[in-house]
Amino acid sequence: MKDIARAVGVDVSTVSKVLNDGGISVRAQTRQAIIDEANRVNYRPHALARNLRTQRTGALGILLPDLTNPIYAETVHGAMRQAEQSGYVTLIAEVSDERRSAAAYMRLVSERRIDGLIIAVSAETEEMMAAIEANPVPHVFVNRRSSIGRSVTVDDQASGRLAAQTLIDAGHRHLAFIGSAPELDTSRRRRQGFVEVCAAAGLAPVLDIVGPVSRRGGFDAMHKLLDATRRPTGVFAFNMLVGIGALAAARVRGVRVPDDISVISLDGEDAIFTAPPLTAIATPLAEMGARAVVELEAMIDGREPQDVVIDIPPKLIYRESVAGPPNE
Repeated sequence: MKDIARAVGVDVSTVSKVLNDGGISVRAQTRQAIIDEANRVNYRPHALARNLRTQRTGALGILLPDLTNPIYAETVHGAMRQAEQSGYVTLIAEVSDERRSAAAYMRLVSERRIDGLIIAVSAETEEMMAAIEANPVPHVFVNRRSSIGRSVTVDDQASGRLAAQTLIDAGHRHLAFIGSAPELDTSRRRRQGFVEVCAAAGLAPVLDIVGPVSRRGGFDAMHKLLDATRRPTGVFAFNMLVGIGALAAARVRGVRVPDDISVISLDGEDAIFTAPPLTAIATPLAEMGARAVVELEAMIDGREPQDVVIDIPPKLIYRESVAGPPNE
């Protein structure tokens, strides 16, 4: 800082206040000269000292149910990259049992170790809502719409519509959706888009199987579909894990994919290694995580955040799990 002051010809205190947003009244030309010299020598304000002055921790929390789930992992990576660019470190709390999410929230915020929190748990429990109300901290929900806070999501209905149209264009007339309980708004919106297109095409009602959005959930759901009186020929799986489970169940039952039944999933960019490679709809997960950090920063700085739907349209990744229906 002394070198910057010497180069510009001002006091060290003036440099300090300009670079640390001290609110000092300085001529625009002098302020710009200080900033230019600081950039030239790659000067960065001392983060710890700045945080002590502003009573901030310089940390953001992320609360999620399963870090091994590739969908959550990609979202978290996007959030972490944006947080790093903004000068924050991130603390991750994994909650395998979402009924305990309120307790995890309390652990993160009770000692004020974070400036804000990104919440990626699947469902809003009464305990979680009460914890947020009793111990408020700037927070943003990601990949979930919420009645108790701002949210950053993708257009799940558009993904559902694209899945239905892809199967219909391949010739399918009997379709099914493997999803979660309607309390999970992402599942509800994906189903809504899927059903809208099916109804517009004059198809029979969509078969619904509700269960855990996991490999096991997809495995069990596919068994139920294969046992149905009217077996569907095309299946839309809630996410890549559900799709992988569905493929495994078909293989166990001796049902060929895609010769006997077609399967398409959401968020399956990495499903190229399944057998057969899983046709999928890619959504901008990393962008969603990054935007959540941007909106969270707005809250921390006292600005008004927004509910955001990422406007990047879903993209079909056509592989080998979708074909025309079998001859009936």
